[in-house]
Amino acid sequence: MINAEIRKVQVTGKSTFVVSLPKKWAVSAGITSGSLIHMHPQEDGTLLLTSNGGFASQGPKTLTIDGRVGEPLIRDIIATYVAWYRVIELKAKNITLEQRKDITAIVKKLIGIEIIEETHDKVIIQDISNPGDMPIDMSFRRMHIKVQWMLDNTIKAMNTKDVSLASEVVRQDDEIDRLHLLISKQFMDILLHSRISEKSELGLTGAFYYRLASDQLERVSDHAGKIASIMLESQEKIPHNTLDELVKIGTVSHKLVNDSVSSFTKCNVELANRVIEEHKKVGEELRRTRHPSATLNPDAVMSIGLIADSVKRIGDYAANIAELAIDFSKSI
Repeated sequence: MINAEIRKVQVTGKSTFVVSLPKKWAVSAGITSGSLIHMHPQEDGTLLLTSNGGFASQGPKTLTIDGRVGEPLIRDIIATYVAWYRVIELKAKNITLEQRKDITAIVKKLIGIEIIEETHDKVIIQDISNPGDMPIDMSFRRMHIKVQWMLDNTIKAMNTKDVSLASEVVRQDDEIDRLHLLISKQFMDILLHSRISEKSELGLTGAFYYRLASDQLERVSDHAGKIASIMLESQEKIPHNTLDELVKIGTVSHKLVNDSVSSFTKCNVELANRVIEEHKKVGEELRRTRHPSATLNPDAVMSIGLIADSVKRIGDYAANIAELAIDFSKSI
């Protein structure tokens, strides 16, 4: 652990406070006469100093990928991306065609990442994004807009049995995953560097709660995609009256998600409590729907059960966001 250095403050004139910099830090940071020091007041009352406004980045990071393919390789790249390494170097004695396909596929799913160099034994990936361009709260709002679109069109696909619309909902889930990983990366950036975008009024605590809330939204999108997938496979097997009941309850869960996000972004405790109470009613309604007629074929019964479970979970995640809204409101 680095020991704190103590300096005595001097006052020159009537209003100028002067304090000397620790020599060891100044030398290592390349401070010379005329250098600019950037001062970043923190929400806890501390003051963060950086030389020339810079923050050291994580990287480059080298991953040896001999024999790694598929999910293990993809998970390694994602973990390194979230850990805020700006340059990722993938090395192997000979990078196979299958590995290159995996690398290309995951690069397309990560925001701000590009392949900048590729040889027979090396692939270099670089993050070309500017962390300050889209702060974490803006990423969350963008994520919510897309989740809202997914829920809207999942309900429409259930109502109209529109196969093309259901397919589009399933495809949209990848975009939500991209934004969720971006938010995870942005939070790691804040943790590592105490860096909050000038476009955002969030502090570290706020960023923490937005990171948690994004987990819940990502799960909402998973279940919207799951319902759409079931509609693609089983739309003709589910009776209209049962589907109508599920649409009705699903619409309520959809509203709960929107209200919970509104309560979270506005720290509206009253609205958050309403969401939590309404969520309890959704569970009661679904319990009645989960007992379909014994005359239905087994595939239809299974599809109804899966859709009902996803509708319930969407409501559960809305309630979780509402609880985060209450917790967040007490921390500011």
